[in-house]
Amino acid sequence: MKPAKPGSRRRKIILYYTLAVVLPGILLGYFAYRGIRNDQALREKENRRRLEMYSQDFFTSIDSGFVQFMNEQTADTILSGSRQYDQALLVLIVKDSGGSQKLITHQLLYLPPKFLTNQTEQLKQPAILKEGLRLEFIDRRFSDALRFYQDIILKTNDPAEKIRALVVSARLYNKMNQPERAEALYDEIRNNYRGSLLNGQIPLGLLASLEILKINKSLGEKDEMMNNSRQYLEFMLHPPGEYDKNQFDMFYQSFKDIIRETDRVTDSLVGELDNQKNRTDYLIRILSGPDLISSGSKNHFKSDKNELSCIPVNSAELAAVYLSRIQDNGIQTTMVIDFTVYLKSISERLIRELDPGSSINVKVEDENGKLIFSKVLEEKSDYLSFSFPENLPNWELLLSENKPGFIAALLKAGSGIYLFIFILIALLMVLGFVFIMYTLNVELRLNKLKSEFISNVSHELKSPLTSIRMMTEMLHHKRVETEERKSAYYSAMLEESQHLSHLIDNILDFSRMDDDRKKYDFIDLDLDNLLVKFLESTRERIKEQGFDIRYDSPDKVLLIRGDRDAILQVFYNLIDNAIKFSGTSRIIDITLSPRNNEVLICVKDYGIGISGRDQEKIFDRFFRGDEPQKSGIRGSGIGLTIVKQIVEAHGGSIDIESEVGKGTRVTVRLPLGGI
Repeated sequence: MKPAKPGSRRRKIILYYTLAVVLPGILLGYFAYRGIRNDQALREKENRRRLEMYSQDFFTSIDSGFVQFMNEQTADTILSGSRQYDQALLVLIVKDSGGSQKLITHQLLYLPPKFLTNQTEQLKQPAILKEGLRLEFIDRRFSDALRFYQDIILKTNDPAEKIRALVVSARLYNKMNQPERAEALYDEIRNNYRGSLLNGQIPLGLLASLEILKINKSLGEKDEMMNNSRQYLEFMLHPPGEYDKNQFDMFYQSFKDIIRETDRVTDSLVGELDNQKNRTDYLIRILSGPDLISSGSKNHFKSDKNELSCIPVNSAELAAVYLSRIQDNGIQTTMVIDFTVYLKSISERLIRELDPGSSINVKVEDENGKLIFSKVLEEKSDYLSFSFPENLPNWELLLSENKPGFIAALLKAGSGIYLFIFILIALLMVLGFVFIMYTLNVELRLNKLKSEFISNVSHELKSPLTSIRMMTEMLHHKRVETEERKSAYYSAMLEESQHLSHLIDNILDFSRMDDDRKKYDFIDLDLDNLLVKFLESTRERIKEQGFDIRYDSPDKVLLIRGDRDAILQVFYNLIDNAIKFSGTSRIIDITLSPRNNEVLICVKDYGIGISGRDQEKIFDRFFRGDEPQKSGIRGSGIGLTIVKQIVEAHGGSIDIESEVGKGTRVTVRLPLGGI
């Protein structure tokens, strides 16, 4: 019966694997896939339901937060001015039962006339100043007028008189062509009286800043004018006093008439001022338009005890909500909240309360798709969109659920079990295929190496047998006549028999070691004496080949505990390899030397050497390097394997140092005095 070919065996293994693993795996995988689809649909439905509930809770929390916000901002301690107002609060107005309105706080650039405080009495023109006006405008005696006002500044205890005298003095310095003194005096007014009104109407801080800009321009002070223009714009953005739209427009237009060249910072401030102006105009229209308040129920929501009117404000100027509530005592509270600022301020608390486990990604976008805020742990593309209710700005709430990690999902009962079954099946199929292919390749490689081993051993066994048979036939048929010739034949036959016996011993020892049946008889051995006797027979055997074996013996007796035949086999294999791989060299150096508690046996040849790649596999079973095979050097590939196993069984180690073309050094280390 012919043995099966390796290729045929490989095809059979693959066929059996396909029938036993692949096809059932595909069938199970299909059912798992169907289960995955059904499981995914159920999970998506459940996910949508959870996100819808979250969105409802989100909007409900915002509505209830309005009630809390209004209560906090209208508390008695707040109204008395003992606490700061929230940055989201744009306007807060309280109207009593008699219809009287009071503007509590605001973020407006200017106020409508009905909310301006009458301050004309603050700086009425005192009679004492009339003399100075006569000297300035009628007699045009500027120096006398200046001395008159400076005397008032020094002597008066009336703040109104002092401020008026300071303003007029600065004006007189300008008329007298002393702009530096005028600028210094205006700077003092700007710093010390920025919140005061001249004649109850003109804010002194802006007036002084505007006059300073005029002086900077007249003197050509570009850097100073640019710095002062920024300060001027900051005053307009955050007015220190209250004034109306006409005053604002006058100061703003005066600034534009003076400043023709701007820089990046100034342009930014101007842009911000324009935006704030548009927002202020819009807020004033809201406060002035009673038709804005709608009685439709969609704009109302009820708290436990209060009904709060909540109307969205959607415009290009701002996104806000208009809140209004009438208490039982008849007091009506009205406020406008910057919804963007408000939502950002409560977003962290809101999300933490509604989603303590951080299982949901949250985004809020305005009507133009601009991101207002987000809390995203893992970016997703499958967000669900929920429109804000009608009592809030026209924004969108985007929600997605954070998927649990693989291990967390695996441990979660009833979640994605089909997916894990499918992955497990696929993984087992892949691992099974890889394992089978690996096992098959290893077996085929071993079979190939065994075939090469049998071929090499057969060749090595056949060569001495052929020589012995040929010489025996010559002697049997009496074709060798002289005794000298017969003696040479007998010696050759003995040498070939010894070589044949060594090959057989190698094969038998390898078989026993491979099956773990090799037994050693440990006795005390004198390595020097054993090696000297071995080298004597070896030199006799190879003398015709011209080899010179140089032996460096130790100065003292080196005893080890070892098996005599096994150690001789180590000597034979190492020296036989050195002879076979010497190439054109005919020198072999052998050294026996003690080191610490070890004895070192070094065998060095100067032949073809071993490549670095082959050195990693030199002790593997049946391995033979590329160069020996190309050179036709005989060998079985088990010599060094046997040597390594014998040395390790004696408690030692073996190392190889080699360089291609320069030779090889093999070092065996054995413990002195036994193991």
